[in-house]
Amino acid sequence: MKEFAYIHEEGTLPEPLDRIPFFESFQGRHLNDILYSSYFIQADPGDEIIRDGQQDSRIFILLTGKLEVRKGGEAIAEIEKSGEIFGELAAVSDEKRSASVVAKTNTLCLVIDQEFLKEIKPEEDNASYYAALYGFLSRVLAARLKKASELIVRLEKEVEELKGKK
Repeated sequence: MKEFAYIHEEGTLPEPLDRIPFFESFQGRHLNDILYSSYFIQADPGDEIIRDGQQDSRIFILLTGKLEVRKGGEAIAEIEKSGEIFGELAAVSDEKRSASVVAKTNTLCLVIDQEFLKEIKPEEDNASYYAALYGFLSRVLAARLKKASELIVRLEKEVEELKGKK
């Protein structure tokens, strides 16, 4: 896996980042702060981007490629959509990573280093920035919770149907 510095022109959001919903939540200097605390990683198939149990607070945005989420070595989900965010739970909790994320194909991600951001933008002095960040992350988490809830309901119905056939 290779890391590359992200160098941008202040006040601009280059392609393909201008199509990523995450950045729509930020403007002006807040956007620049995020970009200054970001870098790219390029992963080859099989490279582990996030390790289960790792203490880490980085947020990742998939730009190109396909990823696999693994728990106990078993694939439990895939991340394939450009602009999809992963690793966001680390931004809102102090818990260790709960799964591994592994590149399935050649992959490019933008990485936002939350620890560095907190050093240059302390939460107590930057309420509007953190309101935008946590607002966006809460929408991501709410969408994932809704999807998980729908799956649980569907699986419960299937279990009930199977019980009825006995």
